[in-house]
Amino acid sequence: MVNDLTNPGNSNDEGNNNTDRSWIKTALILFSGQLASLLGSGLVQFAIIWYVTLRTNSGIAMTSITLAGFVPQLIIAPIAGVWADRFNRRWVMIISDGMIALATLLVAVMFLIGYDAMWLIYIVTAIRSFGSGIHSPAVTAIVPQIVPKGSLVRFNAIYHGAGNIIQLIAPALGGLVVSFLPMWQIFFIDVITAAIAISCLFIVRIPDFEREEKVKTSQYRELIEGVKYVRSHKLLSAILAVYAIFMILLSPGASLLPLYIRRNFGLDPFNITISQTAAFAGMAIGGLIVARRGQFFNNIHVLRVAAGMISLIVIILGLLGYAPWATIWIFGAVLLLFGLTVPFYLTNNTVFMQEEVPAKYQGRTFALHYMVGSFAIPMGTLLFGPLADLVSIQSLFIAAGTIQLILIIVTRPLFHRLASHLYYPERDN
Repeated sequence: MVNDLTNPGNSNDEGNNNTDRSWIKTALILFSGQLASLLGSGLVQFAIIWYVTLRTNSGIAMTSITLAGFVPQLIIAPIAGVWADRFNRRWVMIISDGMIALATLLVAVMFLIGYDAMWLIYIVTAIRSFGSGIHSPAVTAIVPQIVPKGSLVRFNAIYHGAGNIIQLIAPALGGLVVSFLPMWQIFFIDVITAAIAISCLFIVRIPDFEREEKVKTSQYRELIEGVKYVRSHKLLSAILAVYAIFMILLSPGASLLPLYIRRNFGLDPFNITISQTAAFAGMAIGGLIVARRGQFFNNIHVLRVAAGMISLIVIILGLLGYAPWATIWIFGAVLLLFGLTVPFYLTNNTVFMQEEVPAKYQGRTFALHYMVGSFAIPMGTLLFGPLADLVSIQSLFIAAGTIQLILIIVTRPLFHRLASHLYYPERDN
């Protein structure tokens, strides 16, 4: 992994030099802790969903737990971006991880002594959501403080690929621990993995980023300054706008996939397992491919080609619903291809912002990006969910994929004009 992360060919990076490999040890320690915490969180989240499902058997309860896990992080994200730019990002991560661990520990103790009221589950889920919303902009913005510019693509691909592998195995491990362990012990697993992540943050030394020398302003004003920066950066604004529309149109695949599989391939739970395994396995493999590639000359071109591929794959998934010869294995193979494509889109999207956005604005920029992604899927679900009872889901897939593809084609001249100076500066002379 050390050799994979190192790219000796670039030695002119700001703040870090690829010929100095000390950053690799820092990155391995810090982000290994983060991945351990991600695994613990995945196990607990799976256990919470099953606990609520088995105990209540209520659609309202499931909606409530979903809102408790989604709304707080969406609310806190804007100010979390300000904190990530105003304060030391390592301490932002430590405090947010600590807040999640402490809340989880208190609930574990309450369950241990026999007090297992449902409101505790909702409260801890909301607190965990707040903590995640604070943590996310900081962890993405801290990467360029550690990783040299020439290794950002490779590092992000490996890190996100490992995260996808964890997302792949977390439900299986979650099902195992739910079968054999009481809830209080499952909560303690997350406390332990959070402690590992915090310990790793204390161990490493992370160079701080240069902040703008200015009179201390209110957090609200700093938030507005971040929004103004994004609006003034025409290419970044275009990327976020297209990303929002693209993710809304992707929501039928994200939220209606289980129902689509049930209607077209039957009620066997194994069908869902095949589909989820194929998608996450594809993302993990795709991440390794991107990591192997290491760098792309034109991040904007790659993410747009990947977006076009995703659109075509969504259309194909819809068409399979009309094919009498289609089986769950064919459907799974297409989902594997979908997963392979996603890292090319997400990695280049992230790396572009890490490279082009000044460090002092990265927390707020990634917070906006996080909000767009978090808001788009539920928004799209509200739009497409009711339609699933009026028209076939495969028709929604085809329509959404077609609009996505048209969006990518229509905006090509815009992105070519806005990004040409980054990759072809001689054309502007």
